[in-house]
Amino acid sequence: MRETEKHTLIVNAAAALFAKYGYKKTTVDEIVAAAGISKGLFYHYFQNKKQLYLYLYDRYTAALSESLKREVDTGNPDFFDRLKQLSHLRIAFINQYPDLWNFLYTAYYEQHPDVAPEIRERNNQLVQESHSGTASNLDWSRLKEGVTPDMALKVVTWMAEGFVREVNSQKVTVDEGAYSAFDQYLELLRTGLYGPEKGG
Repeated sequence: MRETEKHTLIVNAAAALFAKYGYKKTTVDEIVAAAGISKGLFYHYFQNKKQLYLYLYDRYTAALSESLKREVDTGNPDFFDRLKQLSHLRIAFINQYPDLWNFLYTAYYEQHPDVAPEIRERNNQLVQESHSGTASNLDWSRLKEGVTPDMALKVVTWMAEGFVREVNSQKVTVDEGAYSAFDQYLELLRTGLYGPEKGG
């Protein structure tokens, strides 16, 4: 077995265990057992559980970000149209890499003090990067008077996080049906946050 294959075994086993049990309850012993490798080999690749956890988060968020950057149409400046496109691109990513998505979801809400500060820092950086990537060239002129882009982003983020939490808690398959429902909520927000079209 090649070294790269052993590394992949560790990564895949750890992602599945972290997604299922969280950071605290997952041990190095469990990871090496699931990967079918020795503990010595684990430490050949990673210094400790924390380093592996953050490596996974960096690797998977980068994979998702790159996927979205390649496919999102930044030529459409409408905020809600862009959100719909992003949500449907995420469906494809989730269906193609379900284990990766499960890990990212649980890691995003991880509260363990060993990793939570680093995860928050990474998430803030991802938000900043999105402004020059998938969130670039947005037209905010249709927002109602008194509604700022930051307010609109926060409202949509809160709604999206609540929606995803509900879907995950109910063990509902994330498919076109689920995101069709999400699109309906986006349309409600569009009505609430956008003013009347100019000239109409």
